[in-house]
Amino acid sequence: MNATADVKYDLNTTSIGVLIFTQDNADSPVKITGTLTGLYSNASLGFHIHQSSLTGNIPNCTAAGAHFNPYNVGHGARNGTICTRHVGDLGNIQTDENGTITIDISDSIIQLYNNTARSIINLPVVVHTQMDDLGTGTSPNSTTTGNAGGRIACGNIELRMNPSDGSILHPTFLMVSITCLFPLLFSML
Repeated sequence: MNATADVKYDLNTTSIGVLIFTQDNADSPVKITGTLTGLYSNASLGFHIHQSSLTGNIPNCTAAGAHFNPYNVGHGARNGTICTRHVGDLGNIQTDENGTITIDISDSIIQLYNNTARSIINLPVVVHTQMDDLGTGTSPNSTTTGNAGGRIACGNIELRMNPSDGSILHPTFLMVSITCLFPLLFSML
């Protein structure tokens, strides 16, 4: 399954890059790849999935709400467990001297499959103004936001089209279809 996020500056239509999210199956990690440009030079910036979908053509990154945290646990590092981090906690990204970052990370907690509470489909990815302290700092915001500051850019994570017929690949529909058809098939035997 594949999804993309067109990441744009906050309150602006300018795209800074497209991220690609790939997951082979519900048991495999999600791979995030892509290049973002126009960020602060030589900076470590918080990188998270947030809880509220963006609407309209001009993204309001503040409207993305809090970090995606369906299990109501504290903030933590990307290498944490489901019990020690928000689902949306993806740590930091490090820009170069030109403010560019090429992202190539994998995460085993987020999901593209909509039949789980950890699905990130239609949720926004957000790039923050500061480094995420991974929940280990002394700031009061450390255990909720990693004290990662404001929001530079964001974009909704959307399923990619099926290249063969242009339809959107939607795992919930597939699961419901199989579940509903299975009893019907056995009743015909």
